[in-house]
This record gives sequence, structure tokens and C-alpha cells, in this order.
Amino acid sequence: MPICRRRTLIGADLSGSDLRGADLRGAKVGSKNRLMVKLTGTNLARAIMPDGTIHN
Repeated sequence: MPICRRRTLIGADLSGSDLRGADLRGAKVGSKNRLMVKLTGTNLARAIMPDGTIHN
């Protein structure tokens, strides 16, 4: 399971990535209300999102 805790992902292109079950808690993915990571087609099933919720 990938662990990306407290990493800066702003500007990353993760299109088509498989992040199933990844721990993204604390990862910086945007600024204010803007998502700044490209996630087109990314599998986020069961990923723990930066706010601690689990993506379905």
C-alpha cells in the first residue's frame, strides 16, 4: 500500500495511477478549494484521503 502522508503532490500528474488503499493523510493536493493534482482515471478505491475519509 503506497504511503504518501504529508507529501506535497501539488502539480503531480497521477493520471491512470492505481492508488487503491493508499494513505494520503496530510498530503497536499491543492490550495484552498482548488484541487491541483491531475487524477484522471486514477483508482482511489479504499484510499485514505487527506481529510481522513476513505474513498469508496
